[in-house]
Amino acid sequence: MQGMNLPCNIVLLCALTLAAACCASDGAEPLDARPVPAAPTEAELRAVITKSLGYLAKGSDEWMAERNCNSCHHLPQVLWNHREARLRGFSIDEKKFDEWLKWSGDNAKNIGPGREMTAFLKLAMPDKPVPELTQIIMQGQQPDGSWKPSGQFLGQKRAAPEVAANSSRIFLLALAAGDNDKKVSDDALAKAAAFFAKDGKPTSVETLAYRALFARRLGKPDEVSAIAGEIASLQHADGGWGWQIKEPDSDAIATGLVLYALQPAADPLVRAAITRAQHWLIAHQKDDGGWPVDYSKLSTTDRSQPEKAKSLKDATMIYSYWGTAWSTLGLLQGVPVK
Repeated sequence: MQGMNLPCNIVLLCALTLAAACCASDGAEPLDARPVPAAPTEAELRAVITKSLGYLAKGSDEWMAERNCNSCHHLPQVLWNHREARLRGFSIDEKKFDEWLKWSGDNAKNIGPGREMTAFLKLAMPDKPVPELTQIIMQGQQPDGSWKPSGQFLGQKRAAPEVAANSSRIFLLALAAGDNDKKVSDDALAKAAAFFAKDGKPTSVETLAYRALFARRLGKPDEVSAIAGEIASLQHADGGWGWQIKEPDSDAIATGLVLYALQPAADPLVRAAITRAQHWLIAHQKDDGGWPVDYSKLSTTDRSQPEKAKSLKDATMIYSYWGTAWSTLGLLQGVPVK
Protein backbone atom coordinates (compact mmCIF):
# COMPACT_ATOMS: atom_id res chain seq x y z
CA MET A 1 0.00 0.00 0.00
CA GLN A 2 3.02 2.29 -0.12
CA GLY A 3 2.27 5.47 -2.04
CA MET A 4 -1.52 5.00 -1.88
CA ASN A 5 -3.51 8.14 -1.05
CA LEU A 6 -6.52 7.07 0.99
CA PRO A 7 -9.71 9.15 0.58
CA CYS A 8 -10.24 11.68 3.36
CA ASN A 9 -13.38 9.97 4.65
CA ILE A 10 -11.47 6.68 5.10
CA VAL A 11 -8.68 8.47 6.98
CA LEU A 12 -11.24 10.11 9.25
CA LEU A 13 -13.13 6.86 9.80
CA CYS A 14 -9.91 5.15 10.87
CA ALA A 15 -9.08 7.99 13.26
CA LEU A 16 -12.56 7.97 14.77
CA THR A 17 -12.65 4.19 15.07
CA LEU A 18 -9.33 4.18 16.92
CA ALA A 19 -10.50 7.02 19.16
CA ALA A 20 -13.76 5.24 19.91
CA ALA A 21 -11.87 2.09 20.83
CA CYS A 22 -9.64 4.07 23.18
CA CYS A 23 -12.70 5.62 24.84
CA ALA A 24 -14.28 2.20 25.24
CA SER A 25 -11.14 0.83 26.87
CA ASP A 26 -11.35 3.60 29.45
CA GLY A 27 -14.94 2.69 30.30
CA ALA A 28 -16.43 5.63 28.38
CA GLU A 29 -19.21 5.24 25.84
CA PRO A 30 -17.82 4.84 22.29
CA LEU A 31 -18.25 7.93 20.13
CA ASP A 32 -20.41 6.24 17.51
CA ALA A 33 -22.66 4.74 20.21
CA ARG A 34 -23.70 8.07 21.70
CA PRO A 35 -27.26 9.21 20.93
CA VAL A 36 -27.54 11.96 18.34
CA PRO A 37 -30.40 14.44 18.80
CA ALA A 38 -32.11 16.03 15.85
CA ALA A 39 -30.17 19.04 14.57
CA PRO A 40 -31.47 22.43 15.74
CA THR A 41 -33.65 24.16 13.18
CA GLU A 42 -32.43 27.28 11.43
CA ALA A 43 -35.09 29.25 13.32
CA GLU A 44 -33.74 27.96 16.65
CA LEU A 45 -30.17 28.89 15.71
CA ARG A 46 -31.22 32.34 14.52
CA ALA A 47 -33.06 33.07 17.76
CA VAL A 48 -30.02 32.15 19.88
CA ILE A 49 -27.61 34.06 17.63
CA THR A 50 -29.77 37.18 17.61
CA LYS A 51 -29.62 37.28 21.41
CA SER A 52 -25.86 36.75 21.49
CA LEU A 53 -25.23 39.46 18.88
CA GLY A 54 -27.01 41.88 21.20
CA TYR A 55 -24.76 40.79 24.06
CA LEU A 56 -21.65 41.31 21.94
CA ALA A 57 -22.80 44.73 20.72
CA LYS A 58 -23.50 45.96 24.25
CA GLY A 59 -20.20 44.63 25.58
CA SER A 60 -18.25 46.19 22.73
CA ASP A 61 -19.77 49.61 23.36
CA GLU A 62 -18.86 49.36 27.04
CA TRP A 63 -15.32 48.30 26.13
CA MET A 64 -14.84 51.28 23.80
CA ALA A 65 -16.09 53.66 26.47
CA GLU A 66 -13.60 52.40 29.05
CA ARG A 67 -10.52 51.19 27.12
CA ASN A 68 -8.13 52.30 24.40
CA CYS A 69 -7.17 48.98 22.79
CA ASN A 70 -8.99 46.63 20.44
CA SER A 71 -8.00 43.48 22.37
CA CYS A 72 -8.19 39.98 20.89
CA HIS A 73 -11.55 39.34 22.49
CA HIS A 74 -13.66 42.46 21.87
CA LEU A 75 -13.48 44.69 18.78
CA PRO A 76 -12.20 42.05 16.34
CA GLN A 77 -14.80 39.61 17.62
CA VAL A 78 -17.78 41.95 17.43
CA LEU A 79 -16.81 42.87 13.85
CA TRP A 80 -16.20 39.25 12.88
CA ASN A 81 -19.50 38.04 14.31
CA HIS A 82 -21.58 40.82 12.79
CA ARG A 83 -19.96 40.44 9.38
CA GLU A 84 -20.67 36.70 9.41
CA ALA A 85 -24.22 37.37 10.59
CA ARG A 86 -24.84 39.91 7.82
CA LEU A 87 -23.69 37.33 5.24
CA ARG A 88 -26.44 35.04 6.55
CA GLY A 89 -29.22 37.56 6.31
CA PHE A 90 -29.27 38.86 9.88
CA SER A 91 -30.24 42.49 10.20
CA ILE A 92 -27.40 44.43 11.82
CA ASP A 93 -27.00 48.06 12.82
CA GLU A 94 -24.85 49.30 9.95
CA LYS A 95 -24.19 52.66 11.62
CA LYS A 96 -22.94 50.90 14.73
CA PHE A 97 -20.86 48.50 12.62
CA ASP A 98 -19.15 51.46 10.94
CA GLU A 99 -18.49 52.97 14.35
CA TRP A 100 -16.81 49.77 15.56
CA LEU A 101 -14.80 49.60 12.34
CA LYS A 102 -13.56 53.17 12.67
CA TRP A 103 -12.71 52.76 16.35
CA SER A 104 -10.78 49.57 15.66
CA GLY A 105 -8.86 51.30 12.88
CA ASP A 106 -8.02 54.27 15.08
CA ASN A 107 -6.64 51.93 17.74
CA ALA A 108 -5.04 49.34 15.48
CA LYS A 109 -1.46 50.38 16.20
CA ASN A 110 -1.83 50.09 19.97
CA ILE A 111 -0.41 46.59 20.35
CA GLY A 112 0.86 47.00 23.90
CA PRO A 113 -1.66 44.44 25.26
CA GLY A 114 -0.71 41.94 22.54
CA ARG A 115 0.16 41.78 18.85
CA GLU A 116 -2.43 39.03 18.29
CA MET A 117 -5.20 41.61 18.18
CA THR A 118 -3.93 42.74 14.76
CA ALA A 119 -4.26 39.17 13.49
CA PHE A 120 -7.81 38.86 14.76
CA LEU A 121 -8.72 42.15 13.10
CA LYS A 122 -7.53 40.80 9.76
CA LEU A 123 -9.43 37.57 10.33
CA ALA A 124 -12.53 39.60 11.17
CA MET A 125 -12.36 41.64 7.97
CA PRO A 126 -10.63 39.49 5.32
CA ASP A 127 -12.02 41.58 2.45
CA LYS A 128 -10.57 44.84 3.79
CA PRO A 129 -6.93 45.55 2.79
CA VAL A 130 -5.05 46.82 5.85
CA PRO A 131 -1.34 46.97 4.92
CA GLU A 132 -0.41 48.59 8.22
CA LEU A 133 -1.69 45.52 10.09
CA THR A 134 0.25 43.25 7.76
CA GLN A 135 3.39 45.23 8.55
CA ILE A 136 2.79 44.98 12.30
CA ILE A 137 2.32 41.23 12.00
CA MET A 138 5.44 40.70 9.92
CA GLN A 139 7.55 42.78 12.30
CA GLY A 140 6.78 40.17 14.96
CA GLN A 141 7.95 37.07 13.12
CA GLN A 142 11.07 35.65 14.77
CA PRO A 143 14.16 34.22 13.01
CA ASP A 144 12.86 30.68 13.62
CA GLY A 145 9.59 31.57 11.87
CA SER A 146 7.44 31.78 15.00
CA TRP A 147 5.79 34.69 16.79
CA LYS A 148 6.17 35.37 20.49
CA PRO A 149 2.78 35.06 22.23
CA SER A 150 1.54 37.99 24.26
CA GLY A 151 -1.47 39.36 26.10
CA GLN A 152 -4.12 36.87 27.17
CA PHE A 153 -2.34 34.05 25.37
CA LEU A 154 0.53 34.06 27.86
CA GLY A 155 -1.57 33.52 30.95
CA GLN A 156 -3.66 30.54 29.90
CA LYS A 157 -3.41 26.89 30.86
CA ARG A 158 -1.50 25.00 28.21
CA ALA A 159 2.10 24.03 27.59
CA ALA A 160 4.48 26.85 26.64
CA PRO A 161 5.39 25.41 23.20
CA GLU A 162 1.68 25.22 22.39
CA VAL A 163 1.22 28.89 23.22
CA ALA A 164 3.85 29.96 20.70
CA ALA A 165 2.52 27.56 18.06
CA ASN A 166 -1.07 28.72 18.52
CA SER A 167 -0.14 32.38 18.26
CA SER A 168 1.99 31.65 15.19
CA ARG A 169 -0.88 29.85 13.50
CA ILE A 170 -3.18 32.78 14.22
CA PHE A 171 -0.78 35.21 12.56
CA LEU A 172 -0.32 32.99 9.51
CA LEU A 173 -4.08 32.48 9.17
CA ALA A 174 -4.50 36.25 9.31
CA LEU A 175 -1.95 36.79 6.55
CA ALA A 176 -3.74 34.19 4.42
CA ALA A 177 -7.23 35.55 5.14
CA GLY A 178 -7.40 37.77 2.06
CA ASP A 179 -5.83 37.94 -1.37
CA ASN A 180 -3.75 41.06 -0.76
CA ASP A 181 -0.92 39.43 1.21
CA LYS A 182 -0.32 36.24 -0.76
CA LYS A 183 3.41 36.76 -1.37
CA VAL A 184 3.99 37.84 2.23
CA SER A 185 1.85 34.96 3.48
CA ASP A 186 3.67 32.36 1.39
CA ASP A 187 7.07 33.61 2.53
CA ALA A 188 6.06 33.70 6.20
CA LEU A 189 4.58 30.20 5.98
CA ALA A 190 7.77 28.81 4.41
CA LYS A 191 9.84 30.45 7.12
CA ALA A 192 7.68 28.88 9.83
CA ALA A 193 7.76 25.33 8.43
CA ALA A 194 10.72 24.16 10.53
CA PHE A 195 9.17 25.62 13.66
CA PHE A 196 5.90 23.72 13.17
CA ALA A 197 7.79 20.53 12.43
CA LYS A 198 8.66 20.47 16.15
CA ASP A 199 4.99 20.37 17.23
CA GLY A 200 4.45 18.05 20.16
CA LYS A 201 1.44 16.34 21.66
CA PRO A 202 -1.20 18.97 22.55
CA THR A 203 -2.58 19.47 26.04
CA SER A 204 -5.30 21.94 25.04
CA VAL A 205 -8.45 21.51 22.96
CA GLU A 206 -7.78 25.04 21.74
CA THR A 207 -4.56 23.76 20.16
CA LEU A 208 -6.42 21.07 18.24
CA ALA A 209 -8.97 23.64 17.04
CA TYR A 210 -6.28 25.99 15.74
CA ARG A 211 -4.50 23.07 14.11
CA ALA A 212 -7.74 22.16 12.34
CA LEU A 213 -8.28 25.74 11.13
CA PHE A 214 -4.67 25.94 9.99
CA ALA A 215 -4.83 22.61 8.15
CA ARG A 216 -8.11 23.58 6.48
CA ARG A 217 -6.69 26.84 5.14
CA LEU A 218 -2.99 26.10 4.73
CA GLY A 219 -2.54 22.35 5.07
CA LYS A 220 -3.81 19.14 3.51
CA PRO A 221 -7.30 17.58 3.48
CA ASP A 222 -6.15 14.41 5.26
CA GLU A 223 -4.73 16.54 8.09
CA VAL A 224 -8.13 18.19 8.57
CA SER A 225 -9.84 14.80 8.69
CA ALA A 226 -7.44 13.34 11.24
CA ILE A 227 -7.59 16.37 13.54
CA ALA A 228 -11.38 16.57 13.28
CA GLY A 229 -11.57 12.92 14.29
CA GLU A 230 -9.34 13.52 17.29
CA ILE A 231 -11.41 16.53 18.38
CA ALA A 232 -14.68 14.64 17.99
CA SER A 233 -13.34 11.76 20.08
CA LEU A 234 -12.70 14.18 22.97
CA GLN A 235 -16.27 15.51 23.10
CA HIS A 236 -17.82 15.23 26.55
CA ALA A 237 -21.01 13.26 27.10
CA ASP A 238 -22.91 16.55 27.55
CA GLY A 239 -21.91 17.70 24.04
CA GLY A 240 -19.25 20.26 24.97
CA TRP A 241 -15.48 20.41 25.32
CA GLY A 242 -13.24 21.75 28.06
CA TRP A 243 -10.29 24.08 27.54
CA GLN A 244 -7.75 21.42 28.38
CA ILE A 245 -7.97 17.92 26.97
CA LYS A 246 -8.18 16.44 30.47
CA GLU A 247 -10.62 19.07 31.78
CA PRO A 248 -13.87 17.25 32.69
CA ASP A 249 -16.12 20.33 32.56
CA SER A 250 -17.33 21.83 29.28
CA ASP A 251 -17.02 25.56 28.65
CA ALA A 252 -18.24 28.00 26.02
CA ILE A 253 -14.84 29.14 24.74
CA ALA A 254 -13.63 25.63 23.91
CA THR A 255 -16.99 24.45 22.61
CA GLY A 256 -17.57 27.52 20.44
CA LEU A 257 -14.05 27.47 19.03
CA VAL A 258 -14.27 23.75 18.24
CA LEU A 259 -17.69 24.18 16.65
CA TYR A 260 -16.25 26.88 14.39
CA ALA A 261 -13.19 24.78 13.53
CA LEU A 262 -15.11 21.58 12.70
CA GLN A 263 -17.36 23.16 10.08
CA PRO A 264 -18.01 22.41 7.30
CA ALA A 265 -17.97 18.64 7.79
CA ALA A 266 -19.32 15.81 5.68
CA ASP A 267 -18.44 12.83 7.87
CA PRO A 268 -21.49 11.64 9.85
CA LEU A 269 -19.58 11.16 13.10
CA VAL A 270 -18.22 14.70 13.01
CA ARG A 271 -21.63 16.01 11.98
CA ALA A 272 -23.08 14.25 15.02
CA ALA A 273 -20.48 15.94 17.25
CA ILE A 274 -21.43 19.31 15.73
CA THR A 275 -25.12 18.71 16.47
CA ARG A 276 -24.40 17.78 20.09
CA ALA A 277 -22.26 20.92 20.50
CA GLN A 278 -25.00 23.12 19.06
CA HIS A 279 -27.45 21.72 21.59
CA TRP A 280 -24.96 22.24 24.44
CA LEU A 281 -24.58 25.90 23.54
CA ILE A 282 -28.31 26.45 23.11
CA ALA A 283 -28.95 24.89 26.53
CA HIS A 284 -26.32 26.99 28.29
CA GLN A 285 -27.03 30.46 26.89
CA LYS A 286 -28.16 32.93 29.56
CA ASP A 287 -31.08 35.35 29.34
CA ASP A 288 -28.74 38.24 28.52
CA GLY A 289 -27.57 36.41 25.39
CA GLY A 290 -24.13 35.50 26.69
CA TRP A 291 -22.38 32.36 27.85
CA PRO A 292 -20.66 32.53 31.24
CA VAL A 293 -17.10 31.24 31.45
CA ASP A 294 -15.22 30.34 34.62
CA TYR A 295 -11.91 32.10 33.91
CA SER A 296 -10.07 29.87 36.41
CA LYS A 297 -10.52 26.88 34.06
CA LEU A 298 -8.37 28.72 31.51
CA SER A 299 -6.21 31.27 33.31
CA THR A 300 -3.15 30.60 35.45
CA THR A 301 -3.66 33.83 37.45
CA ASP A 302 -4.97 33.45 41.00
CA ARG A 303 -7.68 36.07 41.63
CA SER A 304 -9.17 34.46 44.73
CA GLN A 305 -7.93 37.03 47.25
CA PRO A 306 -10.29 39.88 48.30
CA GLU A 307 -7.89 42.52 47.01
CA LYS A 308 -8.22 40.95 43.54
CA ALA A 309 -11.96 41.66 43.30
CA LYS A 310 -11.65 44.07 40.38
CA SER A 311 -9.28 41.75 38.54
CA LEU A 312 -11.72 38.88 39.08
CA LYS A 313 -14.61 40.94 37.73
CA ASP A 314 -12.61 42.04 34.67
CA ALA A 315 -11.36 38.54 33.91
CA THR A 316 -14.84 37.07 34.23
CA MET A 317 -16.20 39.72 31.86
CA ILE A 318 -13.41 39.22 29.31
CA TYR A 319 -13.60 35.43 29.22
CA SER A 320 -17.39 35.39 29.12
CA TYR A 321 -17.32 37.85 26.22
CA TRP A 322 -14.70 35.76 24.44
CA GLY A 323 -16.71 32.60 25.04
CA THR A 324 -19.84 34.28 23.69
CA ALA A 325 -17.95 35.47 20.61
CA TRP A 326 -16.62 32.01 19.75
CA SER A 327 -19.96 30.38 20.55
CA THR A 328 -21.77 32.77 18.22
CA LEU A 329 -19.23 32.23 15.44
CA GLY A 330 -19.59 28.48 15.83
CA LEU A 331 -23.38 28.58 15.74
CA LEU A 332 -23.35 30.94 12.75
CA GLN A 333 -21.66 28.25 10.66
CA GLY A 334 -24.86 26.22 10.95
CA VAL A 335 -26.90 28.96 9.24
CA PRO A 336 -26.69 29.09 5.43
CA VAL A 337 -25.22 32.13 3.71
CA LYS A 338 -27.94 34.08 1.91
